[in-house]
Amino acid sequence: MAAVVSAITAVAGLLLALFGVPLIGGSAANRSVADDVGAAAVPASTTSAPTTPPGTRAAGDDEPGPSGPPSTRAGSDGPGPSAPPPPEGWHRVDEPGLTVSFALPDGWVRQPASEIQSTWRSPDGTYDLSVKRDTSYGPTARAASAGQLDWYRIASESSMDGLEVVHHTTRQNGRDAIWLEMDYHYVGRSEPRKRLEVFVAGKAGQVYQLLVDTTATRRHLAEQRRLFGTARSHLLIDTAA
Repeated sequence: MAAVVSAITAVAGLLLALFGVPLIGGSAANRSVADDVGAAAVPASTTSAPTTPPGTRAAGDDEPGPSGPPSTRAGSDGPGPSAPPPPEGWHRVDEPGLTVSFALPDGWVRQPASEIQSTWRSPDGTYDLSVKRDTSYGPTARAASAGQLDWYRIASESSMDGLEVVHHTTRQNGRDAIWLEMDYHYVGRSEPRKRLEVFVAGKAGQVYQLLVDTTATRRHLAEQRRLFGTARSHLLIDTAA
């Protein structure tokens, strides 16, 4: 047993050394480096409730959840055809190949990319922000979030363990969306981490994901919420290729 644990820890360590964050699953050809506060949860009765996976807590009606913002937050439906200028200290990144445009803080460093994902890391290595466009799990935000969670729960592939999730229904870019709060730790490590991730469907069966991942200390979580909310309010999807 000790040999097996050592082997798993070694693999997880290699992944972390290379990428710093767990992988995001997709089709076999689409797996990429990983790395979501915006609107609050809307009443569950407004949409058909998803099946809650084991170990998952469902947010109550009109409750934003542990780190949800007020429902009156500006930009809760996401930007329209164009986004407002990024705040001071931020800049816009255009990814024509992903038909997406988003904002992130100045000085962040691009990480190894793929055909379906763009990932950036803060200068101190504390935060990761990623935008992904994929079709692996279906054309809706609900299907994509469920499929992504199923993959996250495969610890041998995602490097994520002890996963606990809170689901929220919301609006993003004027469309129905799902955002998730995920608490977890890396395989073989005890340090808690937090991931916020939003899913919104685009055109042609594509689903966009935006997430922010960090270590789960009080200081880091407060900044993560600010980063995620600002990033969501400046996300543009289905941009011209």
